[in-house]
Amino acid sequence: MKFTIFKRMAFGYALIMLMVVFMGIYVTLKVNQLTGLNYRVARVDGAIISMGEQLLESLFSQAAFEMKYLISRDQDFHKEFHSKKTLFTETLEQLAALADSSGQKQRAADINVRYNTYVALFEKESTRFSDGNPPPRKEYMEEREAILGDVDEALRTLIKEVRTERDEKVELSGRISHRTVRVTVAGAALTIGLGMLISFYITRSIGKPIALLGQKTREIATGRFHKISEVQSPPEIKQLAEDFNFMSERLEQLDAMKLDFISHVSHELRTPLTSVKAASSMLLEGAFDASPERQKELLSIIRDECDRLIGAVNRILDISRMEAGMMDYRFSEGELPPIVQKTVLKLAPLAQRKKIDLELTPFPDLPMVRMDGDRIMQVVDNLLGNALKFTPAGGKVVVALSQKKEGGDFVQVSIADTGPGIHQEHLARIFERFKRIEKGRETTIGTGLGLSIVKHIIADHGGKIWVRSAPGKGSTFSFALPVA
Repeated sequence: MKFTIFKRMAFGYALIMLMVVFMGIYVTLKVNQLTGLNYRVARVDGAIISMGEQLLESLFSQAAFEMKYLISRDQDFHKEFHSKKTLFTETLEQLAALADSSGQKQRAADINVRYNTYVALFEKESTRFSDGNPPPRKEYMEEREAILGDVDEALRTLIKEVRTERDEKVELSGRISHRTVRVTVAGAALTIGLGMLISFYITRSIGKPIALLGQKTREIATGRFHKISEVQSPPEIKQLAEDFNFMSERLEQLDAMKLDFISHVSHELRTPLTSVKAASSMLLEGAFDASPERQKELLSIIRDECDRLIGAVNRILDISRMEAGMMDYRFSEGELPPIVQKTVLKLAPLAQRKKIDLELTPFPDLPMVRMDGDRIMQVVDNLLGNALKFTPAGGKVVVALSQKKEGGDFVQVSIADTGPGIHQEHLARIFERFKRIEKGRETTIGTGLGLSIVKHIIADHGGKIWVRSAPGKGSTFSFALPVA
């Protein structure tokens, strides 16, 4: 299936838009990923590191207040210890809430357990200290140092792990950024290249046949009527090429018709003019002054040739007015048989001279038709005259009228002769201008306008005309007029 210009452009633009949408989706996803990474780096990992450092500082301060209390037994130091405990616990809870991995959450839980063990150990030691019992300094200090060391190590390990993850996220963010930039640049370049390629393809598929049309148009202007061969192009351009070929063919026919017109009309006019000139010259020279009868014959020749000239010019004017749609008709309702009968009677002497049997078959009562009587008589006269002209001596011409109701209600007139007939290849063009057929073959005798005029008259009456013929079997010309 051939793509039209619209479909080609729509497909090309859709492909480009699809790539743009794909790039937009890709960039959006990567930007969202970068946003998530940056958020975790800034809001999560940074906060956890900051809280871990605060926890270390709070742990060291709390341990210092612990030792000061154990040495001085000052309750203010005991209160400060518990204040730092509250701060440590709250900060550790916030850290655990921010932790976004199971490992971080587990480490925060371990720190909380160890820290609570340290606080419980201090509370136990404080109770003994307040009861007046000397604390087991060595055992307490060893256990205390061990617990604080574990908490300190756990906090530092957590901070180190979070910093490592943060660095990995920053590195990953950098790689994603660079990859996104590369993919975006490559996608933009591919989209631009694809757009240029699609534009080139569409332009070439349109421009090449149009350039060929331009070349052929210039050739037609010089009188060379060549057709455009099959071209690979959109359906619109292909249809334009087919229309161009049809136009070229018609122009070639018109050019040939023009030559025929000049050739045949000049022959049609030159012959009677030559006869008129010769006859008038003989009269002027007084060649037959002593013979009035011969002078009368020459005058008759001049009159007949003038009538012939007038008839030829009138036919040319009639066909011109008909083709321009300027022919005047005087339509009225009337009967067709009287017109046919009158024409048959008018041409009966010609049939007798040529020894042709001219027959008008009986016809039934026929309805009225809307027509221009003079023009229809011209049609019957032309068709019957042609039949008598091409029928040899001893032949027969039959005129018949009937009513037909095929595709409508019509009155039909048929004129059949026993002439030489017409070859099949000429039947399709028998009603064209300047087309002349004699003895079944084309000829240069006559203007070839009679049947063309007949066809125009019948068409202007809303009727139809046709012919059936075969070489050696005669011809039957028929026309039908719609009933009024």
